[in-house]
Formats: sequence, structure tokens, C-alpha cells
Amino acid sequence: MPVRVLERGKYELFEDAHGHRFLLLDGNRWYAWIDAQRSPLLVRTDSDHEIERTLQRGRFLLVNFRRDPKFKDMPHLFLQKGDEYREYLLPSGLPSQRDPQVRFVLTRNSLPRKELEDYLKHPAPPGPGEERARRGGARRAARA
Repeated sequence: MPVRVLERGKYELFEDAHGHRFLLLDGNRWYAWIDAQRSPLLVRTDSDHEIERTLQRGRFLLVNFRRDPKFKDMPHLFLQKGDEYREYLLPSGLPSQRDPQVRFVLTRNSLPRKELEDYLKHPAPPGPGEERARRGGARRAARA
């Protein structure tokens, strides 16, 4: 299936007194949001942080695309801000116990909330090559 919603829920983006940012998913998964030299990082952390202020909150979607004509083949994190979702690329997915630190890509893409939610319900047909992959391989030509 070219589009798979892996998770959905609520998020909050916080900042502490030192200017460090933290992403909280579903009230129980904490990630430090670090602006590194090459690209930003998400790092698993615990809830033991003094929060100075909330930067934004809303709904989140973690979606994996495969051969979708509109999105790159990798997990995407969409964070709602107002009536739009901001797109972030997660080439290695979210941090886990095995891989507690992952790079992510800030895109300049924002999608209207309704447009993205409707697209996830009714995605575009798979891109080129999907039909061949479903058939289990191409037939070999008969030898003359």
C-alpha cells in the first residue's frame, strides 16, 4: 500500500529557559529538538525538563509513503499549526530505543489540513512500477 498512517494523535512543542525545544507526542513520548550543523536531530529524552513556554500544539500524523506520486518514499511527520500541516521528513523514522537519535529534514511545505486529511483517505494511484511489483515479477521472453 503506497500510503500508510503509522500514528496520529496530539503534540506539543515546548521551549525551556535555555531555549532548548522539546516535542511531546501523545503526552508521553518526549524528544529533544536539536538544531545541529548538518541537519536537525530528534533525540529521545524523558519528561524531566522545566518548560518555560509552549511554542505550538495541535494534531500530528506520522505517515509512511511508498511509490506515492506526491510524496517522497519515507516516513513523514506532519505537525498541525492552525489550518495547515507542516511537513517534516524522517528518513529513519522517529527515534527508538535502538536508535535514540535521528536526523530529520525541515521542508518548506505546508498543506491545508483538510487537503492532507482527505488525501490520506483517498491517495493518488501508485506511481510507475507498482503494478509490476504486485504481479511478482516480469515474465521472461521465450527463447527462439
